[in-house]
Amino acid sequence: MSKEHAPTGEEGATTDGGPSVSDEQAATGTELDRLFEVLADGHRRRVLAYLADTDDGVAAFSDLVEHVADDSAGESTDNERLAVSLHHTHLPKLADANVVEYDPRSEVVRYRGDGLVTDWVELARSHETGE
Repeated sequence: MSKEHAPTGEEGATTDGGPSVSDEQAATGTELDRLFEVLADGHRRRVLAYLADTDDGVAAFSDLVEHVADDSAGESTDNERLAVSLHHTHLPKLADANVVEYDPRSEVVRYRGDGLVTDWVELARSHETGE
């Protein structure tokens, strides 16, 4: 999942190695505020990282619950509570931000994020895990 950002100033990376907004991915301040609000929660970052790592960007709801629970090392996680939280709070918030599509009837989640979203998720996750 981790793509290294070269500190050379090339497109897609800033001189300090962090993600940058390219001409094709230009985002307004409001769009970035919304993205950062979505990324402010660890469960949502874990969901997005998992979806970005899949071959087709699609996951079953039950797989997401299991992954987020497993990836929440050190946190007390009740899978049933987590499932309720993902279903009622986190996935709707991600869907409202247009980074996932969630169909509660089929329990399928599809990743809709672009390279900018993936870059920020990877950056946040690398800081969380110390990689």
